[in-house]
Amino acid sequence: MRSRRITRTSVVCAALLTVLVTGFVWVGAVEAYQKAVALRDHGLVVNATVREVHRRGDDSYVRVRFTTADGTVVETDVHDFRVDPEPVEGQTMRVRYAATDPVEHVQDARQRPDFVDVWIQAVGGAALLAFGTIVVVGARTMIGEVPP
Repeated sequence: MRSRRITRTSVVCAALLTVLVTGFVWVGAVEAYQKAVALRDHGLVVNATVREVHRRGDDSYVRVRFTTADGTVVETDVHDFRVDPEPVEGQTMRVRYAATDPVEHVQDARQRPDFVDVWIQAVGGAALLAFGTIVVVGARTMIGEVPP
């Protein structure tokens, strides 16, 4: 197998990839933060009818239908719900929704808005950026060398 040298192009590509992936992670953190703030500060609580319950382990969700304060009927999936007591089809459950986007920003009213996801993504992005920086700086000093 032919050994390859570390090139300036590969180091630049590694740096750009690190910045790009970190940017995507941080955009996700900002979106999660905006959702949590919208639910915390402007969330409205209503009774919703449980249409379907989908049990898929960590990917479980409940399809609900409710009417917003402005009279719009919304049918959406609630992924952020408590299972004690577990929702049952045909019964009602209280949901909290953000008036700005009731389809995407909805959760079980017994839950508090999720800021843990924000922290995980923000710290994960910072760790990724730090790791990528270490790799790029280390590789930059080896441009033109053949790795062992």
